[in-house]
Amino acid sequence: MKVAELIKVRRQAEDPAESWESPYTEREGGFYFRGIYAGHPYIPRTQEDLPAGAWETLGDRCGVKTLQQLLVIPPSVRSTGLGSGKVITPLEILALGSRAVGLWTEKPEPGIRVTISLDELAGVEDVQILLYGRLSFLSSARRVTIRYNLVCRRMMEPTLLELRKKVAGPGLKVPCEPPQSIEIPFKWNFLLSIPFSTLDEDAPRVFRFRAEPSRRRGRPGTGHLLILSPYELVLMRDPVKSLHPYGVDCFLIPRARIQGVSVGEAAAQIEANGARFQFAMPPSLLQALRDWSLTP
Repeated sequence: MKVAELIKVRRQAEDPAESWESPYTEREGGFYFRGIYAGHPYIPRTQEDLPAGAWETLGDRCGVKTLQQLLVIPPSVRSTGLGSGKVITPLEILALGSRAVGLWTEKPEPGIRVTISLDELAGVEDVQILLYGRLSFLSSARRVTIRYNLVCRRMMEPTLLELRKKVAGPGLKVPCEPPQSIEIPFKWNFLLSIPFSTLDEDAPRVFRFRAEPSRRRGRPGTGHLLILSPYELVLMRDPVKSLHPYGVDCFLIPRARIQGVSVGEAAAQIEANGARFQFAMPPSLLQALRDWSLTP
């Protein structure tokens, strides 16, 4: 499956099982619901907190040098979004190394399942809804994805920001535009002002915001925010297929890796580092992509 097709699928409600996840059974999965294996993700304090061999393997393959570059995610049961389908996820370790992003799992046998070198990285999808988080690193051929409890987000944020800065490289020129005269809701104005969305809150940036009314009665509208900083193109919107707006669906593309932008009537296709991503967005945001001329 091409990455462009993958992104379109992963922005839907379905979240298919990974090859290292096992089918849910009452016999095994029931233990997770009863809390026997309950636990929040954490950054290990010592190497002894890690399963045997994980530290050495991740250090060699990903360039992990400190424990702060790791996030341990305990075993859990999760929904695939396909009816009542559930799978059992084994213990996972996300590595944000100096050379690569990698995922180590304890089952079906201990070892690294997938890695993406920082040179290959094309984009990052960062979904946060209440306490649910899904973080995906994408290249033209591979994907590293974790699902995790957001209680650990503040702990892992500094390492994630450092990785994004390293991948982004030196900043590029930002177009000069007059200040926006529209009033932006508090949620989006806050997201505009923090390093999460711009990497450097003092750096220049341009943006477009659009709030679209809901097509369903009684449901809130959908906010869309597009930001261009010296380092990244950032696309944000209210959570896709969610029953409430308490979260954000964010996609980040390093500007230096953008190779082409094709804008249609309802969507844009962006090529970055050999990968192709397709995004549906309001007309005013599509026009911004035309105006900003992101490719040489």
